[in-house]
Amino acid sequence: MNNNQFSHSAISHKKLNDYLIKAKKDISSINTSENNQIKENQEFNDLIKTWTETSQKILFMMNKEQEILTENKNPKSLMAFGAMGVHINMALQALKATESDK
Repeated sequence: MNNNQFSHSAISHKKLNDYLIKAKKDISSINTSENNQIKENQEFNDLIKTWTETSQKILFMMNKEQEILTENKNPKSLMAFGAMGVHINMALQALKATESDK
């Protein structure tokens, strides 16, 4: 067979493309992908919920027991303690801002 002749069982690119377009999508792979995404989103949401609760408890303890936690600390430790509280508050506010977009 030379380059100008085609096999009787050959199929044109156009026909092959038509079959591809008409073919049913593999539902199992789509469902698996969607299930994985749902699972990952749920895990992330659970982590965020746990982090939020823990962060709020830390802030509460920092405010309630501030004198005890800061007693006999050097100035750098006190600044770090205050900065930690500020950053936790900012992170909680950022989380609230992202939730308002939903």
